[in-house]
Amino acid sequence: MTRFIPSFVLRIDRSYLIILLLGVLVIATVGCGTGINLVPLSAKIQNADNAFADAEAISIHSDDPEKRDKAIAEQRKLYDRARSIYLEIIQQDSDGKYAQRAHHQIAKIYTKHYEWDKANEHYQAIIELAPTGYYANEAKSGIARIRRNRQQIDTELANYQNYKALYDTEQSKETYSIAAESLYKVAKAYESLENYPQAIATYERMVSEFPEHEKAVQAQLQVGNLYFYELFDYTNAGGWGAYVAVAQKFPDTFEAKQVIIELNKTEALLKEIKGLQDEIQRNKSKKAMEYEKLGRYVLPSEKWIQGKADLIVQNYQQIANNWEKLRNYPNAIETNKAIVRDLSHKKFAVADSLYKIGSLYQQSGEYERAIQAFEDLLQNAAESTWRNECVYQQAVCYRAIREFRAAYEGFKAYMSITKGDTPHFREAEQIVRQYELDQDEDGYMFYEEQEVGTSDQDPNSHPESGN
Repeated sequence: MTRFIPSFVLRIDRSYLIILLLGVLVIATVGCGTGINLVPLSAKIQNADNAFADAEAISIHSDDPEKRDKAIAEQRKLYDRARSIYLEIIQQDSDGKYAQRAHHQIAKIYTKHYEWDKANEHYQAIIELAPTGYYANEAKSGIARIRRNRQQIDTELANYQNYKALYDTEQSKETYSIAAESLYKVAKAYESLENYPQAIATYERMVSEFPEHEKAVQAQLQVGNLYFYELFDYTNAGGWGAYVAVAQKFPDTFEAKQVIIELNKTEALLKEIKGLQDEIQRNKSKKAMEYEKLGRYVLPSEKWIQGKADLIVQNYQQIANNWEKLRNYPNAIETNKAIVRDLSHKKFAVADSLYKIGSLYQQSGEYERAIQAFEDLLQNAAESTWRNECVYQQAVCYRAIREFRAAYEGFKAYMSITKGDTPHFREAEQIVRQYELDQDEDGYMFYEEQEVGTSDQDPNSHPESGN
């Protein structure tokens, strides 16, 4: 029996099909052909930041050369992905706030690869976009820092070579001291440029060539410090060996006693991290892991052996605390993100981790990422005990990046949800009072003038005057 389909249904279906096909055609031609992107800039910047953060969290240090090379390649891939997205943002928002941030982040990536001229190009682009403001100040500081330290490297390296040659012929204390000091300054300049491998090599050279100089022990200690707290390298070939060398080469010094304490502390923390990580692995549901390998979605509550989720939360929290004690903020952040991602049904733990992520970004000077983390907490865990502190610290971050209107609103919001005896109430009250001043009586409050870089002391300098 043939089923009867009314003609009006056929007309609707055909019309719907035509509309659908036209929609696909529009997306294909408008979205791809003319460069209009349907992904919001706010989402793009977050995707780029996530790729950048993932690159930062990768440990490229291992006693196994194959593992090390693989990690370096993966980190480079993530940095390249981040840079690619930032470049898309610049193209899409060529003269906006997002473009400034994208230029700033690309400059940071080039700095990490020691490509100073390319970093300067992006710093200069920020200044041309907006001569004043947070990113302009950061760009000017970046350009000045690169220029100053590169000049110092050239000057002090030439000085070292000259006086080292003189010392090799004269053997005087003066030439020995000047040559050693110059080489030490070269190492400090590389450190300031964040070229840590070159700084380490130069410090080690200084120790090797001038072991009797008073700064030799400090140079050897700084090698260990850079490995541990900048490169997060705890291997025998890296920080561990560098600290051991302090005790071996300079056994009767204060620094030798320091490194023994540091090594004992680090060993205990790393050992505990490894044990907790192993326990987390043991308590993963085998069935869930099999499903994930097949590409199937698994609920966070189903990822763990039944009844073990609270233990996993505690383990992750302790791991994050240990990384923080080691000043390894990238790993501490990533561990807290694991709680948010893999234990999302544990609401109190997630709220704690969201606040911790924001706080760690704030300590690292990543203010916009801190603002986003605090916002995530306010959106997803508004009932958290961290709410008030979160509102206050978010306002502090806005002030740090010179978004004074948002800071003003944040400090006012904090005052409205807290009482006079809370930790930051008095400070917030003073800031709000200052922001509401209009000293030149031009009708614009202090925070409005600060927002655009005009003066609250001159009635002719205000937001509408353009100066």
